[in-house]
Amino acid sequence: MVDTLGQAARIHSTVDDGRAVVWRQWGAGPLVVLLHGNSGSWTHWARNIAALAERFTVLVPDLPGHGDSDLPAGDVSCAAFARLLWQGLDQIAGPDANVALAGFSLGSVLAESMARQQPQRVRQILLLRGAFSRTVPRPPELLRWRGIADPAEAARIHRHNLEVSMFGDAALIDDEAVRLHADNLERCRLDTRPLLASRELEAFLGLRCPVHGIAGERDVYGGGDAPAQGRALREVLPQAVFDMIPGAGHWAAYEAADTVNALMVRSLEMKHDQI
Repeated sequence: MVDTLGQAARIHSTVDDGRAVVWRQWGAGPLVVLLHGNSGSWTHWARNIAALAERFTVLVPDLPGHGDSDLPAGDVSCAAFARLLWQGLDQIAGPDANVALAGFSLGSVLAESMARQQPQRVRQILLLRGAFSRTVPRPPELLRWRGIADPAEAARIHRHNLEVSMFGDAALIDDEAVRLHADNLERCRLDTRPLLASRELEAFLGLRCPVHGIAGERDVYGGGDAPAQGRALREVLPQAVFDMIPGAGHWAAYEAADTVNALMVRSLEMKHDQI
């Protein structure tokens, strides 16, 4: 599936200070930008792109230092990455293009920073993550995978880490999920800790566009209480819509792709029609 999807993509390479960001494009229609999670790549959206591309132009970058993109030349922060992404969009779609942004995990906070910088160009934001309160639960303990020479043991570790951090139902972790996860980790060259620490909370608090929060019921980063996270989102952003994905974990867009795809398409079509 992923190989076929990758072969069908139109590839863009946008450059800032000699460093390239690689984007992939599918479909036609209103522009939707998908931003992947920490230590990931465009393949975080492998089960969502085709459904969205039936109705939208879908653009997915590999974030700087991830996947096929070069390490950034300057500051590693949400604000700097947001500026870099806007520059790339200007090169691909033009400086007047307006977009809907959908971000998974780290990508969701980058979407917030992008909206803060150019709010007039953002039609709406979809935030796919577990936590919408100001306090984020302690992350799960993961097993170390670097330096493991035995492929079978490495795969076992990756499967374990997916079980405790990304999936709600371990039985749904297929071989492709393990392969994509392992490949993304291997290709991430960026120390993402400064990026994660630089989140602009004021960007989230200041969102004025339509907002759709989507969280897995069993997302460990939501503290095991997705309804409470939905209430926290609505308290801060009364215009927001919130949907919980029953039984799913953090990577709900993969684990429960059909459900998430239907929600995303419906939300994107409804909001676009209203503008």
